Amino acid sequence: MIRRFALLLLLLIPFVMTGCSDGNSSAPPSTQAHPFDWYTTHRPAATASPEFVDCTGCHGADLMGSGGAPSCFSASFDGRSCHAGGPVPHPMDGTFLTGSVHGPEAKADLTFCQKCHSDNPTGGPGTNPRFNVGIDSQGSTGCEACHGVNYAHPAAWAGPNSTFHYSAGNIQNACTLCHGASLDGVGGVGVSCLGCHTSVSAFTLDCAACHGTPPGAADIVDHGGVSAITSHDVCTVCHGMKETTTGGAFSAVANYALFDKATDTQGDHWDGNINMNSATGYNETNFGCDTALCHGNDAAHQLSDSVLPVVTADFGGANVPHAVDGSFLLGANHGPAVKAQTAAFPNGLLDCQPCHAEAGTDNPRFNVGINSISSTGCENAACHPVNAAHPSGWYDVGAKHSDIAVADLSAMCVLCHVSAAGGPASPAVGPACVTCHPADPLANPTGCASCHNTPPDGGAVAGNVRPNRQGQHNRAGHTSLINATPSLTCGRCHTGAGVGTALHFDTTNPADVTLFHPDPTDTISAVSTDTNTTCNGACHLTNGIDAVFTHDNKVWY
Repeated sequence: MIRRFALLLLLLIPFVMTGCSDGNSSAPPSTQAHPFDWYTTHRPAATASPEFVDCTGCHGADLMGSGGAPSCFSASFDGRSCHAGGPVPHPMDGTFLTGSVHGPEAKADLTFCQKCHSDNPTGGPGTNPRFNVGIDSQGSTGCEACHGVNYAHPAAWAGPNSTFHYSAGNIQNACTLCHGASLDGVGGVGVSCLGCHTSVSAFTLDCAACHGTPPGAADIVDHGGVSAITSHDVCTVCHGMKETTTGGAFSAVANYALFDKATDTQGDHWDGNINMNSATGYNETNFGCDTALCHGNDAAHQLSDSVLPVVTADFGGANVPHAVDGSFLLGANHGPAVKAQTAAFPNGLLDCQPCHAEAGTDNPRFNVGINSISSTGCENAACHPVNAAHPSGWYDVGAKHSDIAVADLSAMCVLCHVSAAGGPASPAVGPACVTCHPADPLANPTGCASCHNTPPDGGAVAGNVRPNRQGQHNRAGHTSLINATPSLTCGRCHTGAGVGTALHFDTTNPADVTLFHPDPTDTISAVSTDTNTTCNGACHLTNGIDAVFTHDNKVWY
């Protein structure tokens, strides 16, 4: 009886084995556990299984294959492509939940996470997918378990911190998911990127988003007019970097570390510290500079506490182009520099202006710096008066301005004299140059008529008495002398007193008279006192005019 029953079972086995597949076309064959279309339909079932436990029974705990089941990591199976990199591209033991582990992967391309962890796996720009799928150990709420609703990145992703988004990859696809198709926030649950970037195609920065333009009261520290001082080079002298002239990027000194997107290095600008220049002797106690060569560390040059940690480095930029031991205060040393006659000061007074002139005004006063004379710059009772960066008698020997190149004059003089001819387009602190120069001084910088008229006839410049006193200049013979050949002009009586000589700018009374004798028969002589000049004798013209001028104790005035 038993043998007969066993034989019956053996006969029924083939029918049992074939019955499942023959009656159901989608049922798996006897040699596999999945239906024929499992290749295209298994994703929902696999991702719905906590930690893939429904798969690990046959494919192994690591899904690398077990018994007769293939590895899910195979490049292909039965002619079909599979998961060459694995069905899950990260560990599933909980270690991948650590931000420092999964953060760089998510930052590289958030759309890769979207495939498994989003409620819209294939949504594109502006679709606002929520990353709230999977991660069984976190309640199957996906990334939102830690990052919050509608968030797939840290709340402080703007920095300054190690999760700064500067190095985010595939930005035009990943960021547009939630920040709008044009990254302008339109239609997106994320904010507009244009709040910090002036361009979302080139991703140029808008420094004013954090700092104001220039740093002002909106900042943690009100910089006031500090950045406008040319010698500070905007932010460079203090902080080691500034914005490029074209904007949107950084121009930094060698010792300042910038962002490095390739290595995800945030650099000095975004590490949460304030970078200060040790070359200026930055003092963390009073927020001033101990060794700044242009000014002292006093209340007028100290800022407030930013409350942020300070990191110092040598950014340079604290040097000055001249000696600071006091020797440069001598006119013989700084005078040629001001006149653009030295290699270190090719632009003369304009090279002095960044450090020694007040900023942002017309008619700049050169009243900044020079600690040894009370930080009043060039304006000092012993040096230059108020509103003057040159000697009071700048026409005098050794200080005269006529030996400055015309091109340099045009750049320097207009600072305070407004225009080349002195015609004030706006109020000028300097007098009009035409006060002394009847012609455009830049076109005709010399010319005796500027002071003397032609010939001296008493028509002096307003307020002047000498050297325009009339005297005997208009008497017969003297006029012809002045208008005669060059050798018999003013030099006939004022020999050696030409422009550029000490006699020419001797302003004591009377004018110097040293007679020139073109004719050896001349007997003319002159004696000068503090008030007048007396002539005796006779002078002969040798220029074709047959005349004799006899002087018998003749006074000039």
